[in-house]
Amino acid sequence: MRARCYDFRLSVLGGVAIGLLAFAVPAVATVTSGAAALATSLDDAWRACNAPQLSSADRIAHCTTIIESGRAKPVALAQALMARGFGYVIQKDFDRALADFDAAIRNNPKLAAAYYYRAAIQMGRDPKGALADINKAISLNPRDPDYFRERSSLYAKRKEYPRAIADLTTAIGLAKKPTREYFLRGAAYEDIGQRDKAIADFQASLVLDPDNDVLRRHLVHLGGEIPKAVQLPSGLCSANDITHEQRIAGCTASIESGTLTGWPLKVAYCNRGYALTELGDYDRVITDSDALIAINPQAGCGYLNRARAWYYKRDLDRAIADYTQAITLEPRLHEAYASRGTAYFDRREFGKAIADYNAAISIDSDIPMYFSDRGNTRYVLGDYRSAIADYNRAIEIDPDYSQAYARRGWAFLCLDELANAEADFDKALKLAPGDAYAQSGRAEVYQRQNKPVPEERSTGPSFDNLSRGQEGSSMTRFAVPGLGAVAIPSFAISSCSDVIVAC
Repeated sequence: MRARCYDFRLSVLGGVAIGLLAFAVPAVATVTSGAAALATSLDDAWRACNAPQLSSADRIAHCTTIIESGRAKPVALAQALMARGFGYVIQKDFDRALADFDAAIRNNPKLAAAYYYRAAIQMGRDPKGALADINKAISLNPRDPDYFRERSSLYAKRKEYPRAIADLTTAIGLAKKPTREYFLRGAAYEDIGQRDKAIADFQASLVLDPDNDVLRRHLVHLGGEIPKAVQLPSGLCSANDITHEQRIAGCTASIESGTLTGWPLKVAYCNRGYALTELGDYDRVITDSDALIAINPQAGCGYLNRARAWYYKRDLDRAIADYTQAITLEPRLHEAYASRGTAYFDRREFGKAIADYNAAISIDSDIPMYFSDRGNTRYVLGDYRSAIADYNRAIEIDPDYSQAYARRGWAFLCLDELANAEADFDKALKLAPGDAYAQSGRAEVYQRQNKPVPEERSTGPSFDNLSRGQEGSSMTRFAVPGLGAVAIPSFAISSCSDVIVAC
């Protein structure tokens, strides 16, 4: 069983959304007068430059249009520079980002966010300068909890725990949902040996984020009790190493007891939905998910389970819609990204599939199937070297992942690297004797080497027959904390002749 976890110690530049629109002002009001066509163009560029969701390359391009137009007033120019700087941050081009934040501050010395982002870059380079920037940001905007949280991390690194705790206490009072702030203050209390206060803060954080199984386990390790509001359903519903039928019976008993509300009730429905999916009772999964969503429209796992049911019923449009809603509700639900990538793959929308695998990997980079499935997509596109790199990573994570060896063998085969291909097929068959996909790959190697092919060798399966919609042993499980395991389909890729760009 695998747990989804969150790293609350990341700085703002480690992946926290920028929320650019909070600082945005209408472009038409902030550029000097000019031709109507140009104003429209700048207006479009401005909206794109400050859009909350945009690729870093597109953000940089649109912000550059504003910056180089020569028509933006200082306040708008500073905003565009800051937004472009964040685009560079996403690309890990920190020197350019720093230059843009410097320029933003020169154009608008009262732009608190620019100091904040510059501080985040400087934390490792110039801690004193970073602290000065955070102090300035706070003086300009003392109502932003992120600023106090960021300064607390500087104090914590300097082991100035009383100051760190004071800042986190302020941040808790300012934040709408202080999940991270409670966690970090609990960590600070734990570091200075104040166990009871640490437990209290970890409990408060868990109530706000009950799906954080890592925090749940750590709280138990410290001797703290799990708050009643976020306790797992008792009995078989949440037990490990039981049959799906037992889980369904246990969750049904918990649901029908009438004693569960809130998060525990969500868990019971989601665990039952998972078990029903594993048994192939997809219509009941949909009914169960509908019931949960009616009770709790914010239950991401309800949409995730229903999406999986739609997927196996081959209704990809509904599956993608539900995966998307699950992601909207729980942006770190990597299982939903990976599963949506599966659906996009089946629709041959490979660019979207790769983007979803990238997102899943960015959240949890320790799941080998994500790399292998991204490798499959790259393989189908004819990008064999990139596919091999993904299979390599999958094998690093799980050296006994037989499918990754077989898939890598096919990529080597398409590059005519027969020795490497044969070695991978041999390894795959050692791990999974009789695997038809590895057998067909080794048969192809033998044919190219003019060796006799044993009669039991099968032909390579086609793309369509081996799409991710297949059920059975290709399913890979890992746990959604408190919600049981989630299965992501993992499929065998096709022969070289079936790729979009043939080898």
